[in-house]
This record gives sequence, structure tokens and C-alpha cells, in this order.
Amino acid sequence: MTQKKPARKRYVSPKGTAIWPRLNQPDTKFDADGVYSAKLAFDGFDEAANKLIAELTAVREAEFRKYLSENPKFKKVAKLVDFFSAELDDEGEETGRTLMNFKMKAKVTAKKTGKVYVMKPVIVNAKKAILKNPPNIGGGSQLKVSFEVMPYFNAKDKEFGLSLRLVGVQIIDLVEFGGGAAAANDFDDEEGYDADGAEDSSEDSEDESESGDAEESSGDY
Repeated sequence: MTQKKPARKRYVSPKGTAIWPRLNQPDTKFDADGVYSAKLAFDGFDEAANKLIAELTAVREAEFRKYLSENPKFKKVAKLVDFFSAELDDEGEETGRTLMNFKMKAKVTAKKTGKVYVMKPVIVNAKKAILKNPPNIGGGSQLKVSFEVMPYFNAKDKEFGLSLRLVGVQIIDLVEFGGGAAAANDFDDEEGYDADGAEDSSEDSEDESESGDAEESSGDY
């Protein structure tokens, strides 16, 4: 009887400021299948963020030791890379904030079966209610992220690190980016053309479904 792999540990980030999030639609600029992402900025003195970084650093070092014990030929050449970075301003100076980037592939192909799975981050509000039609989440929003970590080794560059795999997002304070609904709010009501089936501009018009693990993920926050 085949044993199931143990479930990966879930982590939840502290509240951070979103920078160019891609949570409503995946980014296809560098990957045709699309990638969802949530880059968060944390103040350098954020105790919760620093505690999380320390915890994940310990995980990375333990996984690195395990990898080298199983692949001793890389002991002299392998090097660690960080899963976080310092934010830089336009002049290349550090701002004092720390960045962490969480990503999810929009499509994943199972190695054994070749089956393609369509992925989507679970999005919940501050009260943990799952949003079937989430608003347009823009930069400046205050978010928490549920994620898993995956160790990796880049054989070309001999680099070992952790990827932060996005699972879900909790909206604490929302900043919406422009779109059809936002543009509609630029106008005043006027007498004239009134098409049937017009949508309320105060609501998001996209019909987005939950991902398969929506109920499980909402319990992370």
C-alpha cells in the first residue's frame, strides 16, 4: 500500500503592504501558463516578520544540511540564497523595509499522470469569509499570506534556497486598482441610455470560482 506524503506545513505571514500584487489574474509575462504573486513589504523593525524570517532561515539551513548529506558532491560548491530581500529605492538605497515574494503557478502538471491542475489562490476578508468574487487587489493593500515552503537546488548556479508557495490571501485593508468598476465611479448618474443587465459598479464583475482547497485554506488565518 502506497503511503501518502506528509502534508507540508502551512505558514501565515504577518500583515504586510502589497507591492504590485497579481492575485485576481495571473501574470503571463514570463510564464505562458501564468503566475499569481503577492510581494509583501514589512518594516525592518516588524517583530513578527523578523520572527518568521528567523524560523524559515532555520528550516532552510536544516534542508540544506539534509540535501548535502544526500548529495555530497555539492558540498564544496553549493551556496545558500535568501528567500527575502531588502527593498531599494530609485537611487538603489535601502528603504528599511524587507520584501518577501509569494508565488503560485496558475497551472501545474502532475509528473506521474500528466494531469493538468488549474490553481488559484484563496482570497478571504478580514473575518475569514471566502470571497468568490474578490475585489481588484492593488498595491498598498494590507494583506496576510498563507503559504508553504519548498526547498530547491539550482544546479546551474549551485544555489540552494526556499521558494514561498502562495496558498491564500487575507485582505486586512483594501486598496483597489483601476478597472471597469472603478472607472464607472468616475461619472455621475445621467438621464439617457440604460441597458438591461447593467452591473452595479460597486461590485466586482468578475465571476471567479474558489480553488479546490478553499475551505481548508480559509482556516489558516
